[in-house]
Amino acid sequence: MQWKENSIVLSSRPFAENSRIVTIFNRTLGKTSGLVKGLKVPIQPGDVSDVLWNGRIAEQLGTFKIENIFSPFMHVFNNSARIFALESVCFLCFKGLPEKAPHPVLFDSLQTLLLSISQDNWLINYALFEVSFLSEVGFGLDLSKCAVSGKTDNLFYVSPRTGCAATKEAGEKYKDNLFVLPQFLIFKDSCPTNHDIFSALQITGHFLKMHFYDINNGKLPLSRDCLTTELIKDQESKA
Repeated sequence: MQWKENSIVLSSRPFAENSRIVTIFNRTLGKTSGLVKGLKVPIQPGDVSDVLWNGRIAEQLGTFKIENIFSPFMHVFNNSARIFALESVCFLCFKGLPEKAPHPVLFDSLQTLLLSISQDNWLINYALFEVSFLSEVGFGLDLSKCAVSGKTDNLFYVSPRTGCAATKEAGEKYKDNLFVLPQFLIFKDSCPTNHDIFSALQITGHFLKMHFYDINNGKLPLSRDCLTTELIKDQESKA
């Protein structure tokens, strides 16, 4: 048996001499692993590659032949925030997704981020990836209407308990216990500031910890914490 598909490398760990077990993510199979023998070139998390899998039966580990197409790390190695983002998304998918469960929408979101990681809009795509990730793992935000009134306009808050939106009027008396909703999560053509994006990451971080409660003791990857720290420093330097 064999298959070949455009895939994203999530992790690579040593296995015997000059071999590695590599975990990848693609549209058809989702997250899956294979053995790479006689490795001659480095494999980096985040690499976008053509992957050929060979195995006797679908259930066995099988072997990968990996042909790199694009390596985001080569474009961001001198930018700490982008490196942290790259490490974070790969960890979230590696630890937070089940084996061999297709997530085509999430794959597209991740690929969009990786291909834009060296561009000015990368941070927006990072926040949108986390929103997509939450939706795929069952902690999706419901930003379509107010959970109290059913209205679809003037949405201003997000509940930390349910992930549902609320209008400013409906949520005003509870505002100290609610997240402020960054408008770019509703209006995709808006131009968010770094403050807006940081606010979005506070919301997604809250729900990511819920998802990782049983997986990683509620802890997000260190790279995710380092990314938010870098964003705080950036905001303070511009204040």
